Amino acid sequence: MNKVILFGATGNLGKKIAEELKDNSFDVTAVVRNEKKAKEISHLAKHIVADVTNPQSLSGICNDFDIVISSLGKSVSPNDKSKPSFREIDLNANSHILDEAVKSGVKKFIYISALHAENYPHLEYFHTHHQFSERLIQSGIDYSIIKPPALFSAFIDLIDLAKKGRLVTMGKGDKLTNPIYEGDLAKFCIEAIHQTNAIIEAGGKEVLTRRQINEIIQKITNPNKKVRTVPMGLIKAFLPLIKLGSKNMYDKIAFFTAVMQDDTIAPKVGEMRLEDYVKMKK
Repeated sequence: MNKVILFGATGNLGKKIAEELKDNSFDVTAVVRNEKKAKEISHLAKHIVADVTNPQSLSGICNDFDIVISSLGKSVSPNDKSKPSFREIDLNANSHILDEAVKSGVKKFIYISALHAENYPHLEYFHTHHQFSERLIQSGIDYSIIKPPALFSAFIDLIDLAKKGRLVTMGKGDKLTNPIYEGDLAKFCIEAIHQTNAIIEAGGKEVLTRRQINEIIQKITNPNKKVRTVPMGLIKAFLPLIKLGSKNMYDKIAFFTAVMQDDTIAPKVGEMRLEDYVKMKK
């Protein structure tokens, strides 16, 4: 069981998964949007060009592969201007991939979901992750569903804001989480190949408040500026207006608003500290 087809291969996590697969001598093929994207990962994997939002483009794509790994998902970054919704990417596209995997007799399907996705059925980001996880469980394929609380790369936008002195904390910022470095999570993806019908929660080594995360980023990136605070009530008041302007942006801000109000902690399995990652990326 050596041949792997990787979806979401050019994302921050996808590239790290491709590196781990190569280092562990797997035969890796990455699915990319176009040849320009293929160049980003050509040193790690062969590639297939396909439009994951088009079922016809995916016809037969899993033939002759043993393992499917999907880190495919719409970015939560406000700077992401792509038109497809969370439903179109996180649920529909992954469902098309799963259909092809079933048809092709794939032996293993690994999916990167989100911690506690089942607890937020009213939020599109979490709901689509949970819906696909349920479809995968019911598919009959041996699965591993990996659920991080957040990835370090989700904070890259905050690094840019901190540089400009525009970094803000939503509400009190007292809720806890332990995001994980993509390279650490990628190792668990490879280990999950050998686990049967597994649901794996995986977080970083440090548990931090949301305010502490922002303060770490600000101190390293631009210590002459301070993190400001925006009242949660103000953000909630603007959500209906944001929804009128852009459903995609509303889904992202609603996601951020929700995670700021709850603790989101997974088992501490990662090795890299957030501070070291920010120093690397600033």
